[in-house]
This record gives sequence, C-alpha cells and structure tokens, in this order.
Amino acid sequence: MSIGVILDRLRHGKLSPDDPTTRRAYVADLIRRIALKENVKSSDDSISWHALREAEKITNPDVLDDIEAIAGASKSKEERSAAYFILGCVGKNSGDVRFARALMRYAIHEQNEYLLSTLLASVEKVHKPTDVPLEPIFIFLNDERWPVRHAAIRALKNSDSPVAEEKLLALLESTDDQYDKIYCHSTLNEIGTLRSIPAIRQSLTSRKRDVKASAQAAIVSIQARCGLT
Repeated sequence: MSIGVILDRLRHGKLSPDDPTTRRAYVADLIRRIALKENVKSSDDSISWHALREAEKITNPDVLDDIEAIAGASKSKEERSAAYFILGCVGKNSGDVRFARALMRYAIHEQNEYLLSTLLASVEKVHKPTDVPLEPIFIFLNDERWPVRHAAIRALKNSDSPVAEEKLLALLESTDDQYDKIYCHSTLNEIGTLRSIPAIRQSLTSRKRDVKASAQAAIVSIQARCGLT
C-alpha cells in the first residue's frame, strides 16, 4: 500500500490496529495523539485523553512489533511514555505474555522517574506467569524515589512467582514508610498466601488508620482465597 493511500486513510479515520496494511501507521498516529501537549480547560476535551481511552480498547497483540519499532526509534519521552501505556493496555486485554516480557526489557534500561512510573503502572496491569523474569521490578523496590518504589510494589500484582511474595514480605518487615506498608498490603491482598499473614498482622496495631485498614483487608482476602472463611 502506498504512503498516499495510508495518509488518505489517516485523514478519513480509516486506520485500524486490526488492518495489517495500516497497523503501523495507526500505532504511530495513536502514540502521537497520546503524547500531544495541549492547552485545554478540561482533560476530557483533549485529543490525548480520547487517545488514551482508545488505547484501552485495543485487543490485537499483533501491534506489539509496531509499538516496539516506533518506541525504539523515538527520542521523545512523551512518545516512550505513550508506548509503555499502550503495551500495558494491549497486554492486559490480549493476555499475551510477550507484552509483559517487552515491558521488563524496557524496565532494565529506563531511568527517567516519570517514564518508570508509567512503565511500572503498565507492568501492574499485565499477567506475569512464573517464566516472566521479575528482577527488573525487584531492583526498584528499594529505590530512593518514592513514586518509583511505590509503583514497583504495585507492579507485582498479577504475578504468579512466589519470589514476588518473598520480596514484598522482606520490604514490609524492613520499611518504616507507612505508604510502603499500605502498598505492600494492597499487593499481597491479591497475590499473598498464608505465609504472608504473620508479617501483615504486625500492622494491625499501627496508629496509622490506612496502614491498619489495608492490613485487615489483606488478611481477609488471603484467608478467603485460601478457603479459610
């Protein structure tokens, strides 16, 4: 298909993530729209907001190569962030484990705090079976930048590896940060086993209401998942 035809389809809204002849042009345009900086009174009126909602509906895993090709060639932080967001959406919708692996590869090299937070939020969305290496996430569990650290804790949701639980329990027992504890409780709420309960129970005496409440919720959830309630 000629570039002229692709541009004509772009102008008339006929590009699609499901059409192999225009898929890369569609992905490039979607990334551009998500990364667009606008001066609007309400985010609901922005092109970027609508592009984000559009990305959340994509289910075709064939866009993976197109996303990676565009992200790899872009020097724009905004476009990389958009690519990470789309990877999380399609990985969640399709269940294709390749998206989790792709996000892990990017996590190894990404250093920017803002981009890491977006990337880790996408990791949180996708299922991570035991054969997906989580070491790139574990590194950030002790990061001095609290937005990155908290995003890394949440990123271990939807993971099947028992090592994820071990790492969270180690952090829970060593940290004094109330938000570290809250996010650990929240993630263990979803992936924790009975072995987590003794460590979580220590927070039941906390004077911080949210720490105590999140601990209570995690214990109830784990017990229910293990058939004890």
